[in-house]
Amino acid sequence: MSITTTTLADDDFKVIIKASGVGSETKELLLDASKLSKATSSPNVSLAHIYHEILGTGKITLFFDAVDDEEITTTFSGRGNYGLKKSEPKILQSTDLVNPTGDILLSSESTVTSYNIIVEFRKEKGFTNG
Repeated sequence: MSITTTTLADDDFKVIIKASGVGSETKELLLDASKLSKATSSPNVSLAHIYHEILGTGKITLFFDAVDDEEITTTFSGRGNYGLKKSEPKILQSTDLVNPTGDILLSSESTVTSYNIIVEFRKEKGFTNG
């Protein structure tokens, strides 16, 4: 099953998306960075905030897309948020990825019955900001 996404904001410095799905997804496209406002040929974003409601007993995992995708080490389950506390810094793509696309992928375990997330990404580089 594919992810349903809606862009809530896309300005010079950030993009906010809302997404939902039903589980058993493997590296589905969550964010296509090349389609963001003012993206150049090599856009790069970081994960600043996420609000999540994951139903079932499983978790979701996000990845930075590249030849060898980079798994974001923080996984999400249940209801909660990330990025609002001082101890939760924005999550950056590593600098040693081979051919990164700037895209963000999502996988969900088969024990996830459904999920809703709102994610704020920051535009780090590869954008003409004004």
